[in-house]
Amino acid sequence: MKKQVSKPMPSPRRTLRKRRKLNKARVGMLLFIAVLMVFAVVLAVISSVKPSAQTGGKDDSLFRVKSVSVKGSAHYTENEIVAASGIAAGQSIFLVNKRKAAENILLNFPYVEKVTVRNASFNQLEITIEETEPAGIIEWGSGWLVVGINGKGLETLNADSSRVGDYRIIKCPTLDGAGVGRLTLDSRSWEIVNAILVSCQNSNLDGVLELDLENFSDIVLNWKNTIEIRLGSDVLLEEKLDFASSTLKRVLEDHDGGAEGRIDLRFYSQSNQKAVFTPAELLEDNK
Repeated sequence: MKKQVSKPMPSPRRTLRKRRKLNKARVGMLLFIAVLMVFAVVLAVISSVKPSAQTGGKDDSLFRVKSVSVKGSAHYTENEIVAASGIAAGQSIFLVNKRKAAENILLNFPYVEKVTVRNASFNQLEITIEETEPAGIIEWGSGWLVVGINGKGLETLNADSSRVGDYRIIKCPTLDGAGVGRLTLDSRSWEIVNAILVSCQNSNLDGVLELDLENFSDIVLNWKNTIEIRLGSDVLLEEKLDFASSTLKRVLEDHDGGAEGRIDLRFYSQSNQKAVFTPAELLEDNK
């Protein structure tokens, strides 16, 4: 009589592995089906967009741009910004090229330094503008060119414009091809101008009306049309500006605020930290 041999029972660990594999396969299949369904919905929405909607036609669809708002623009209107962006109400939200919209705005508006286009809600877009600050004006043809702290030309002004007095005058070399919307100051001029402007914001040098950078070895500032500050070259420029500020304070105190003349730092160095004030009546020239 033959003995019956019973099959060994599968181990609990092997059974658990099989169940895990089955669960992973089911989850993967469900995810694949869900992705296919979402893709089908998106494809159906995009294919249903009519040409008129892409060019600004009105449509109350959930998947179309309902409105576009603009924040941060001081020099341009909301309508101007939106029109330049190329985004239109009624356009499919899936067809909006945010990078291209930002590039269009940057190309059309010189004061704009940075643009961010984002979804404020599912069908509402928001354009945020960051503008550059004006550094001053330079002579330009028969008028003036406003130059930003980014070194670019921002706008032109007529010679008799009432706004001319709102800006510091900058005398410096300009790049070939300079103008509105274009890089106008070379890198060295740009660095010198910005260093001076920072000092002007934080000290009594805020009274500087003109910056003469025609000669990088002899930089000259005009303080309230009463005191000329000669800095020499741009070597140790920030230290010279700090020393010029403290010297100016002392000179004004010594003359009860009514001093006129020249503060000379052309021979300033780390080993020879001094400035010379010469009253106007003792100056032999007007340089």
